[in-house]
Amino acid sequence: MTEHEVAVGSRAQVYHGKAHHTSGGLTKKNLMMNKWGRIVSSKKHKTAKKEKRLEKAGFFAKKGKFGCIKKVKRGSRGTRKANK
Repeated sequence: MTEHEVAVGSRAQVYHGKAHHTSGGLTKKNLMMNKWGRIVSSKKHKTAKKEKRLEKAGFFAKKGKFGCIKKVKRGSRGTRKANK
């Protein structure tokens, strides 16, 4: 711990080597930068990717289209009353 300025710091401080660990106990080897440039826990990042929340919510990739598209459920047609 001698090369670090402080023992406990923020994720950014730990990631850049200014602190040894976060208040939750994460060290540099437990942290990663995601594609938006945020410093996140690598373990939590991997489990969240396995979750596939968008697919469960009804979004899917369509061939020839860019991005996710919401799958629309077709409702059943109800019985119509005959007008007398």
